[in-house]
Amino acid sequence: MPVTSPDLRWLTDPTVFAVNRLDAHSDHLCCRTAEEAAAGRSSLRQSLDGEWRFAYSPNPAARPADFWREDADLSGFGTIRVPGHIELQGYGQLQYINTMYPWDGLRALRPPQIDWDNAPVGSYALDFTLDEGLRGQRVCISFQGVEQALYLWCNGQFVGYAEDSFTPSDFELTDCLRDGVNRLCVEVHKRCSASWIEDQDFFRFSGIFRPVFLYAKPKVHLTDLWLEAGLEPDNTTGTLTPRLKLEGETADARVTLRLTDSEGCALYDGPVTGDTLELPGIQPWSHATPTLYRAELTLYDADGTVQEVVPYRIGFRRFEMVNGIMCLNGERIVFNGVNRHEWNAEKGRAIDPADMYAAMEVFRRNNINAVRTCHYPDQSLWYDLCDENGIYMIDETNLESHGSWQKLGAVEPSWNVPGSLPEWKDCVVDRARSMFERDKNHAAVLIWSCGNESYAGEDILAMSRFFHEHDPGRLVHYEGVFHNRAFDAISDMESRMYAKPREIREYLESRPAKPFLLCEYMHDMGNSLGGMESYIRLAEEFPQYQGGFIWDYMDQALWHTDALGRRVLGYGGDFGERPTDYSFSGNGIVFADGTEKPAMQEVRYWYASPAQRAAQDAANAAGARQAAQRLAADRQSRERRPAPDLQVVRGDVNLGVLGDGFRVLFSIPEGGPVSLVSGGSEWLYRAPRPALWRAPTENDLGNGFARRSAVWQAADALPECAGQTVLEAGPRRVRVAYRFTFAAVPGAEAILTYTVDAAGTMTVEADYHGAPGLPELPCFGVRMLLPDPVGSTAWTGLSGETYPDRYKGGIFGRHRETPAVPDYLVPQECGLHMGTYSLTLEKRATSGRTAARLTLDAAEAPFAFSALPCTPRELESALHPCELPATGRTVLTVLGAMRGVGGIDSWGADVEEAYRLDASARYHTAFVIRLQGN
Repeated sequence: MPVTSPDLRWLTDPTVFAVNRLDAHSDHLCCRTAEEAAAGRSSLRQSLDGEWRFAYSPNPAARPADFWREDADLSGFGTIRVPGHIELQGYGQLQYINTMYPWDGLRALRPPQIDWDNAPVGSYALDFTLDEGLRGQRVCISFQGVEQALYLWCNGQFVGYAEDSFTPSDFELTDCLRDGVNRLCVEVHKRCSASWIEDQDFFRFSGIFRPVFLYAKPKVHLTDLWLEAGLEPDNTTGTLTPRLKLEGETADARVTLRLTDSEGCALYDGPVTGDTLELPGIQPWSHATPTLYRAELTLYDADGTVQEVVPYRIGFRRFEMVNGIMCLNGERIVFNGVNRHEWNAEKGRAIDPADMYAAMEVFRRNNINAVRTCHYPDQSLWYDLCDENGIYMIDETNLESHGSWQKLGAVEPSWNVPGSLPEWKDCVVDRARSMFERDKNHAAVLIWSCGNESYAGEDILAMSRFFHEHDPGRLVHYEGVFHNRAFDAISDMESRMYAKPREIREYLESRPAKPFLLCEYMHDMGNSLGGMESYIRLAEEFPQYQGGFIWDYMDQALWHTDALGRRVLGYGGDFGERPTDYSFSGNGIVFADGTEKPAMQEVRYWYASPAQRAAQDAANAAGARQAAQRLAADRQSRERRPAPDLQVVRGDVNLGVLGDGFRVLFSIPEGGPVSLVSGGSEWLYRAPRPALWRAPTENDLGNGFARRSAVWQAADALPECAGQTVLEAGPRRVRVAYRFTFAAVPGAEAILTYTVDAAGTMTVEADYHGAPGLPELPCFGVRMLLPDPVGSTAWTGLSGETYPDRYKGGIFGRHRETPAVPDYLVPQECGLHMGTYSLTLEKRATSGRTAARLTLDAAEAPFAFSALPCTPRELESALHPCELPATGRTVLTVLGAMRGVGGIDSWGADVEEAYRLDASARYHTAFVIRLQGN
């Protein structure tokens, strides 16, 4: 018998998670006619998305408890957009948090308790009239996503209750409906027992954030379907077992199936008998060939009248474990994947189709072949797109209880949920079942995941058993067994997060029974993703290493207006919330606005095939050889060109060098050249200095490098020029050297040597001499402050932002950009270009035309450079890009050595040893500035 009255105590009872909710079912669309099915629309479905009446309450005691009554006065209600988050529409408190629970330190709670004084409630009401196509039939409502618990009434009658924010909750409305206007009332609670197992690393929202719709059930209805498609070992014979559930007047009802290929040719056209069909000539589904076939099921009642037509696209494939290796269609599979939260910088997780289509374009463009739905099932359209585009999916259950077992990085599971607690078992298995039933028809779903970072116990083991028992054609994943090996049987593969390459190698060399998968790796927080090569090489060496999923797809940041009235992207803490985990929400390979981060070219390169990478390497090598040859030819040409002698002017304070169309002024007190005029334009604001420090990346801060090497910040900021030496001052050449020492790092010194020749060039040489016992060096080179903003930089070298451990994705050629700081949520070291042979700086007139140019060429070996509107100190002082000063100057840094950026993780792992700089060593770089003929 249905439950007829609600109870607030359900909110803290983990055994109550669904009251009067319909059984979970497949995500098929029931249409009235074949024409509707062909068009992808249905007159049996009515959207309820749009504007609803709404009241916000800070806690259950303050809510309008009787708003569901038919005579309730709703005149004090406002409005809200559905789908959408309550917190993004002017109500409640935004909060980003990673692993700790939102109430940590504010209220002492243990599962399944909630803080009744701080448990917001949203009261929704909507008046509607049934569309013509739904009248006279049974009618249900489907909530595709409500965070975190909902109570539902219709026309004053209690309908049901549900939890699980990320799978549909359907209810029967038939007995509550009437002719004319009907009223739905939905009470959404932000806190319930489910809050303890929805502790994902994300912004904590609430509300009806996915679509809501009504659907009608004709007198006989196809409730659920599983078109279980398989592929025989010959890879050309498909098998199809239709498993259907009918309800209503099922006696003498029948279903026919028409299966067609992309050309409309029928592979089968006949009755559904429950038998398995064998289909020859099948094209297997895979990333390379995501071939889908269109199934159309037609449901007839006993009189032979069509009641429903259901279209569905299916793929034939075989996914299995073969000798400890995951194989698709008989071949080893490698996941070149990414974790993806649903996100939009305006709407949070209430994304729409445009967001999903845009993400899929990014996947296609950058050779991403797999996605993990971290850490909850996504909207159904995303699965359709993955089917269409051959994107392999780990479909993850909505389960994470990170804060219940890991505190301050230590494993402490004394009150872990769900663990092996019997009162939580049905709840989490229901979440697995809801995901499975909805998504089971999707060819893209290869692996079911039991959730994320919830430790391990009997309850998650029960989830794994459910998947194995109901779907032997897929594998089961769960990383948490790494922390509790007593439950190793939960996962079919060895899954880990952020394991170092050497740790993976140790596992693979131990002759393991299970293949290895990185469910999370390459933590792309800020300027990161260095060292990806080490992981890709493992896949080439060990068949049981089967790839991984980058963390993650998109920065979680929200547009908002800051205290100064600026529209900016905000991260954790920017909304007044505490506790919070600040910028840890920004780990994407795309920025929050969907634009690709500079590191994306590295993803594209390493996720390409070995043949594609080899072709790019060969093209880059050829381009570099040609660039070197051109530079050598240009240099010889300049040396042969007649040029007047230099004029050397020895002043009391300065040494001036005047040539044909240029002037350099060396200053004794300033410790270097203070003026460089070329083409009538001044190019120096201050004398150049040794570059010894970079604005710390978030990886530098997380692994302690910035703290360990902080003395180099002082050395970079406060060098002492220990002497100027005029090495040569003749009519054809002038050489001046400046020696620098650093009080913060005794024993180390740097020498900057400038050689001006009559042919119109100035060679700059930078030499670093280290000393034992010093902390690792961030970088070494020359930093020049230019007096005006550079309008454009054009360079011959590798495209994009590149670093010593992240440069293979660059494409060699001639590239151009306007000096700017990339949109990292937190300003940090950025903008480096490795392998540069030539660089041209252009100043622009107010008209936009080029007013002056200055070109730098490699002298001995290619150099690295950055041209930015900010100094390292300005970058590291800003917490947001909008806080960077507008100085009107450009900071040009030319480097011969730079530390890698790393990316193994952002909280402890150092960059790989090959990309660290030993401060006791010697470093050198040199470049040539063309003083005329630019």
